[in-house]
Formats: sequence, C-alpha cells, structure tokens
Amino acid sequence: MPVTLPLMTKVPSDPDAQKLLTALPSLEARLPGKEHAVAFLRRFLRSKDLHRTIYIYRKLVQLTTMRTSADFAVSQAADVFCSIRYVTDNPLVQELLQILSTPHLQALLYCYDKVTNHDFEPKIDPIPLNVDEDEAAVKIVRLIKNNEPLGATIAVKDDDEGTIEVARVLHGGAADRSGLINVGDEVHEINGVCVRGLTPDEVVDILSRITGPVTLKLTPSLKTTLQGSRECKTRVKALFDYTPEDDDSIPCPEAGLAFTRGEILHIVSQDDSTWWQARKHGDTKNRAGIIPGKQLQERREMLRRLAAKAEAERSETRPISPCHNSPRIPRQKRLRKTMYHAIQNGEYDTEAVPTYEEVELYQVKPYALRPVILVGPPGVGRNELKRRLKASNAGHFEEVLPHTSRPIRPFEIDGKEYRFISREEMQADIIAQRYAEYGEYKGNLYGTHIDSIQAVINSKKVCLLTPHTQALKLMRTSEIKPYIIYIRPPSLECLQATRSVSLARCTNSDTEDTKLFTTEELQDMIDSGHKLEERFGHLFDYVIVNADLTDALRELILITNKIEREPQWVPIGWCQ
Repeated sequence: MPVTLPLMTKVPSDPDAQKLLTALPSLEARLPGKEHAVAFLRRFLRSKDLHRTIYIYRKLVQLTTMRTSADFAVSQAADVFCSIRYVTDNPLVQELLQILSTPHLQALLYCYDKVTNHDFEPKIDPIPLNVDEDEAAVKIVRLIKNNEPLGATIAVKDDDEGTIEVARVLHGGAADRSGLINVGDEVHEINGVCVRGLTPDEVVDILSRITGPVTLKLTPSLKTTLQGSRECKTRVKALFDYTPEDDDSIPCPEAGLAFTRGEILHIVSQDDSTWWQARKHGDTKNRAGIIPGKQLQERREMLRRLAAKAEAERSETRPISPCHNSPRIPRQKRLRKTMYHAIQNGEYDTEAVPTYEEVELYQVKPYALRPVILVGPPGVGRNELKRRLKASNAGHFEEVLPHTSRPIRPFEIDGKEYRFISREEMQADIIAQRYAEYGEYKGNLYGTHIDSIQAVINSKKVCLLTPHTQALKLMRTSEIKPYIIYIRPPSLECLQATRSVSLARCTNSDTEDTKLFTTEELQDMIDSGHKLEERFGHLFDYVIVNADLTDALRELILITNKIEREPQWVPIGWCQ
C-alpha cells in the first residue's frame, strides 16, 4: 500500500516578514531613486519560498531536545564502509556498500547530523573592529571562488593615493551573482591583505592564486544604481575577428571574449561605450566577456587604414628616366563587358567600417523565399554551380532575365534570353536606382533590374543570382532579403589538380575563346578571392570552398534547403 504524505497546500505567512512589508512604503519615501531596489525587496518578502524557509527554520529552532540514535552519522557510516569493503564474497555486504555510497543517503546523513547538533544557524564572519574613524562606510563581502574568475575588472582610481576600484562587473560571473559588488566600489583588502598602492595586475595575481573563500573589504560606491545591472537583449552579428590576447588596449585580457566574423553575440551591457559585455548566442552558463565597443572598433579600423595607406605611399618608388619627358605608356584596353557598376558604391565603401550588425531571427515565408546570391572571384565556378543547382530542381529555382538596350535579333524572343527595352527607358531606371547592377558593352546597356528579382520572388520560387560583388550592398535590402553565399577557391595545389583533371577552361573576355587555366591565372583567382573576402566578407552568410564541384554542389543544395526550413539571423530592420 503506497504511503501518502500530507502536503502543505497553504504557506503560512510569517509575521516578521509582514512587518517589513508594512514598513516598505515609508522606506521608499525616504529613499528617492531607489524604487527598483524597494520593488525587488517587496517581491522577495512576498515570495512563498521565503515564507516556507522561515517556517522550517522556526520549527527547527523549537526542537530543543531531540532523541538521537547516533552521534555524527556520516563518520559512523564511513567507518562501517571502510570496515566491510574488503568482504567481496558476501552479496549482502556488497549491497550495503552500494547503499552507503549513494549520494542521496550521504546527503540524508549529513542533514541528520546538522539538525541533531543544531548546526543550522548561519555563520557570519565578525566585522573587523580596527577601522579608522575617518573612513567611509565599509562593507565586508565574502564569496566562494572556485576555478572560475571573480568576474570583475579593476582599475586605479587615484594614482596619488593608490586606491583601487571595481571598473566593471561581468554579467553571470561570481561577483554579479552575489549582488554585493558594484561598479565604483573601492577595494581595500583581499583576505586581510591590503591592496592600496598595488597595480591592477598585482591585484589580479592575488585573486588568481586564491581558491575557496574570498573576503573583500570594500567602500561602497555612491553612484551605484540598479539601472546599470539590468541585462539588455541586443543580438549582433560580428563583422570582424577579435582575439583579446592580441589586443594591447583591453583592460583585462582574461576577461575578454574571442569571436570570429559571422558569429552571433548577445550584448548584455553597453554601460561602458568603449568596452561592451557580451556572450556568444546560446551560451547562458558562462559569464559575459568584454569586447570592443562599436565606436572604439571603428576608430581603430580607420587608424589602421590610414596607417596602411601611408605605408603604401611610402613604399611606392618612381622609376628614374633618362629623359625629362618620358613617353606615355598606353593604358591596357578596358573590357567594357566586365565593368559593372553598383549604384552609389565604389570598390568598397571606405566610410563604412564593419563592426557589428544588430540582427534578429527571421523565419522564411513560403510565399516569399529568399533569393540565393553566389559570389566569388572569376573562374571559381559560381556560374557552373548555379546552373547545376537550377538543374537539380528546375521548377523550384529560377534565374533573373537581364535587361538590355541592344536591338532584338531575328531568332530571339523577348523575355527568353533578355528583356529588350529602349536605351532611354533603361537610362531613366538607372538614374532612379532601379538596377542592382549595369554595364555597357559595344554601345549597348545591360543590367539586372530590381523588379525582375522581385517578380521571381513573387512567383514563389528561389531566385538565383551571380552579380558583381559591388552590387551586393544594393541587393542586400529588406525588400529582397538575399542569402549571400561566397564560393571560395581552394589552395593552388588543389586548383591545379582538380582543374586539370576536369579540363576546366577560362573565357577570354576579348575574343570569347576558351583556354585552359595557367598557374598565374589560378594564383590570380586566389588573390582576388582574398581581396573579396577582405572587402565584402562581412556581407557573406555562408562560405563554400569549391575544391570539388560535386561536393560543393551537394553542400549548396543542403544549405538552400536549410534556409527554407530553419530561421536565419538577418538585419533587425528586415523583420519589421
């Protein structure tokens, strides 16, 4: 027959807690600006868990006498275990050993010892009495420090006096979880050791060598508020790589958070505009780390670009000519066919410094599938991948027909290979910024119209595009919502092996003849790929290395299926 235990359905209200609740309104009136603290205290005093804990505590205190069948049951159980553990031929002894080694029984015996010996009073270390009279109010904070850092950075507050203060409290760390250490608190002692006059590195070294209880003697900051401790919900996509160990200006490299371009970061605090606090998305167990703020990173990147530009100018050398007037070297013939222009974009936007992009999860709608854009250096195989991807499901993928001002030829059909319009109409749409990219070849205009892209989207098909990289910024809008895949060339050795086996050929833009790739052309492909990643890599959503065309196609099919089923991180403006 099962045993039914009585359940306490109604939690008794503690009278002392009720008195404190009654006094809160007068306390709130005397502490302007502390409304959040009083509200937290009110919720705490009303919680059922607190009232249950006080109820159990009062019941234990009332037990002045208790019949005990054994003193120190934990030690006696350990003695029994040690006495019989060598008896291996008796199954009953083995069963008893297993019972004695279970954590639940050990915890039960531990609680039994604590209750029978009335060892349930909280232990609070006495406050030191040798405090100078002219000192400000001091608080003693005691934490248990395991292998994790304290979760706070420190700095020198006054060089003349040598005072140390808490510069920031990292969200999720031991200091933050305690709720007792705040930004601006002055640190006087650590486990009885005076830290006045020490450098921050010396203080960090003291803390790093401590394991177990840590007692801090602090002077509370007068500027402490609860507003700054609230965790924000901003998610950003990192647009650059960051390694704290390589950053000489970071306040504490051990507290830094390393990340790579494309990772999603949860910004938990922007109280310090120079150094933010962040976690990697999905990581809720670890404390937050510090990363450079947006303004700091922009300033450092601009200084790096200026330094690189100055270095390039210094390295340039002018050839010495025996003639005063050197003959003019003719420029290489420009190939108008490959000269596409992105509206309001140069080779790359020198003013925009990629740092962080605020993002949000977006679920693709079945009636508005995201276009897939393939970019990469010439010859890497993006057009071949696009052709094979379309052939894998011709009814699902669709290419965009380009517009042209060229006269239609007798064997051509408007709307099949091109959409033929007048030059005046095409120029008017170019001025109105309705072309994602355009160019001129042999006196005729060619271009990709934004309305054509939108027409494929409205047909509930996946639009496939292989535009010039300069056109990405115009296409990457909330209207189109593209998914950009970069096709990266493999190493030179891999290119030479795979392209020679498959007899891959490149097209001469001047004569439109084809020929096998040379080693110099393959190296140019790799170098062009590096430049593309450096300038536009922050716009890429995914990277596929085209070492083997079959493997690259398989990966491309998988990722295109994935973006139709699973939510994706997109700029926050696309979800509004």
